[in-house]
Amino acid sequence: MEDFVVEFRTFHNTDPPEVLKLWHSSNLGPSAAEGFPCDIFELFVFSQPFFDRKGFFVAHEGGQVVAFVHAGFSCTADGTSLDKTDGVISALVVHPEFRRRGVGTQLLQLAEGYLKANGARSIVAGAGLDRNGFYNGIYGGLQASGFASEVAPWAEFLEPLGYHHNGSTRILHRDLTVGRDPVSARLIRHRRRMNLVITDRVADMPWWWHVRFGQLDALKFELQQRQGDTVVASGQIIGLDVYVPKWGVRAVGMKDLWVPEKERRHGYGFSLVLEICRRLREQSIQIIEAQVDADNAAAYDLFTSAKFELVQELVTFRREL
Repeated sequence: MEDFVVEFRTFHNTDPPEVLKLWHSSNLGPSAAEGFPCDIFELFVFSQPFFDRKGFFVAHEGGQVVAFVHAGFSCTADGTSLDKTDGVISALVVHPEFRRRGVGTQLLQLAEGYLKANGARSIVAGAGLDRNGFYNGIYGGLQASGFASEVAPWAEFLEPLGYHHNGSTRILHRDLTVGRDPVSARLIRHRRRMNLVITDRVADMPWWWHVRFGQLDALKFELQQRQGDTVVASGQIIGLDVYVPKWGVRAVGMKDLWVPEKERRHGYGFSLVLEICRRLREQSIQIIEAQVDADNAAAYDLFTSAKFELVQELVTFRREL
């Protein structure tokens, strides 16, 4: 390995099988799906309408792809288009045998050059919650919301290159096959006074949601008052079928839990989470996942009260250009 020669270039149409082989051999940790075929990689990455081969760089040695970096952009505040000032490093994967040899650094510099040339004013490595247009459903669980810190020394690698820690996303799981749901007088009152409405089409979502999750099975849950049909809480579940070979169980992710301002502090969000858990248990779902910004203490407390447990944190790093 001392005399290895690595060459760098942008994406070729023949690369996906080699990229997939690298993915499965790089020990990416529990947050990375495994055992899936190349068409899944195509679906979640290369077929995205905003995929640009000029932002996907590979390192190859002897005809084998040994590393890649994927640069892209986040979306505008209304979720209707890309924000070219907001650059992201969606993924950076280096084969274990080629780490600590400067390969990742060179790839990152190529990605930075691409983003800067296209108008980026800042770069977030790892993207962050709701910011990554790629790899959702195959990395990080429900969303590719950062890099798994226990798998690689990201701070040690990125901080000398001008990046600083930019927050983290907490990944919480609940095993629906063990334990019982919390019970209280308030929860019983809610069940008597509310209806749970489930629809199989998640309507009125922006473009950014559909390009990231539209290819996955999704349901919308609403907790409604029986008198007047007022919605007091809503949320979504999205299937995580690609993780079945890795985790060995059926799993879903819970997303966009929302309670109207005037309905807050009544426990409606907590009631909805428990109702969703109950319904999924009846459908033989074993794991339900939620992702929470590390700074959102209220959401974290809600899910832990509903017997979710912290299983991982995904970290992000930022650099101003």
